[in-house]
Amino acid sequence: MNKLLSAEFARLSKSFVFKMGLCFSAGLGAFIILMRWMDVKKHSQAYAELGAEYYGADGLIFVGGIYIVFAVAVFVGIFIGTEYGDGTIRNKLAVGHMRKNIYLSKLAVCGFASLLMHVMYIVVSLAAGSLMLGGTTMEIKEILAFTAAGVTAMWAMTAILLLISMSVQSKAAGSVACLLVTMVMLFASLTIWQKLSAPEYYDTYDYEDENAGEAITGEDDTPIYVDGDTGKAMTKERVKNPRYLTGTKRKVYEFLNNFLPVSQLYQIVMNDASHLGLMAVYDCLIILLTAGLGVIIFKKKDLK
Repeated sequence: MNKLLSAEFARLSKSFVFKMGLCFSAGLGAFIILMRWMDVKKHSQAYAELGAEYYGADGLIFVGGIYIVFAVAVFVGIFIGTEYGDGTIRNKLAVGHMRKNIYLSKLAVCGFASLLMHVMYIVVSLAAGSLMLGGTTMEIKEILAFTAAGVTAMWAMTAILLLISMSVQSKAAGSVACLLVTMVMLFASLTIWQKLSAPEYYDTYDYEDENAGEAITGEDDTPIYVDGDTGKAMTKERVKNPRYLTGTKRKVYEFLNNFLPVSQLYQIVMNDASHLGLMAVYDCLIILLTAGLGVIIFKKKDLK
């Protein structure tokens, strides 16, 4: 196993696609901070009214995870597919390496690569944010907690992508499959977040009599507001949102929101720390399950 790990990490250090992934992460961190800096310069008064957390890099430190997951998908698809195409995996089996060890060594090196890409973005965005936006209002322990949660989520996503890539011998097909799965998970995560964020009630406004503008409340103590354009009085009522998720359906959506790695990354982007511990447990479960399933599939796979 040690020889496999040494060979895998040596190959990683020479991998062009891995180096491009690191450059993408660093460039993305600098670019996002630069765009915020330009926007702050253009709308300085508006940002001053919003507060330091909007003026600084608070909302930008972890947003890169949503984009880096696509770089990881490309890396895993190409890195694994190349070994299939070059016959490297067959050679490893020929010299006596166990299939289980081959699979686990690739999980370790691909997970480490995704960790570096993710941390690279965070470090660059923090550094650039300190120079251009005056830093962040977040405490060190918050940054470390969100970073750790992002790393485990990224590793779990890598485990899923590795399962796909190790099951498909074609480099092109494996890369496309990884990208498609990542896109589907991203759209699913956005949909889940949108549905869970929908309000239980929303306000409706109805026009009252034109002469009711002097009133403060209606006959049933319903608040009355005056339309600034027309001068007409309006009553405000709270109406139940028919699309608000309740009961078992809401619990299912909440579970998926905390379980899916891309949904976890989106929660980290929103600086939602309410379920970080639970998400880490789910990530460990995903890694164990996908690794076990991957080893079983790889053992039965007929290498051409």
